[in-house]
Amino acid sequence: MKNEITTIRPRQIFRLVEDKYPDINVELTITMPPSGIGSLLTLESSLLVALTKIIDAKHIFEIGTFTGNTSLLLATNTHRDAIITTLDLPSEEIELYEEEKLNLSDANQNDQYLRQVFKNKGAFYINRASSEVQAKIKVIHQNSHDFEPLANGLFATQDIVFVDGGHDYATIKNDTEKALQLLKPNGIIVWHDYLSKIHTEVELYLKDFSIDRKVIAIGSTMLCFHPKGEFEKFFDY
Repeated sequence: MKNEITTIRPRQIFRLVEDKYPDINVELTITMPPSGIGSLLTLESSLLVALTKIIDAKHIFEIGTFTGNTSLLLATNTHRDAIITTLDLPSEEIELYEEEKLNLSDANQNDQYLRQVFKNKGAFYINRASSEVQAKIKVIHQNSHDFEPLANGLFATQDIVFVDGGHDYATIKNDTEKALQLLKPNGIIVWHDYLSKIHTEVELYLKDFSIDRKVIAIGSTMLCFHPKGEFEKFFDY
């Protein structure tokens, strides 16, 4: 029987953080939200950090570096010994088009625009971070379709994998399969752009993925996640 993707309210995630740290103020450091498209909203950023706090994540893998804002967010709000590995395309693989001719309501052209921003500006949030924060971030320039976790010594090593690269069905499928290889027996995969009005293939894939797996969406956001192993009981909805 096909599972339904359960939707929960953001407060249900925040409550788990409060339950884990009842006697301390759990602080969040965040940059001013970018004015351009392609980055997490403030609520989404808070929830992603909350998930790292709930499971004490120290090894995090991100697929889709873009401007590096999410890498910076994770590096700033995790343990001093945490390692954030982030993957994005080599610059030479990104073809350039005239940006003003790209239709940003078209999924493929929207992705092309985001790739061009990355090619032209790089992961500037990482580049202008402090040396202490930069030391926690490892950047890999490789197409996710060619990336092999085992060959890179990263098989079953990650507490959280955040999938926010290409948004076509084939790429989401590939990136999720790589995320499953990267993830420890107990871990969490998080996707962005679930229920996006533009990148609709994310929802299509996740509905297929959820046939035999627990998948939870967070209301008022475009975040969706899959808890694996012992963390399933944290999210018994």
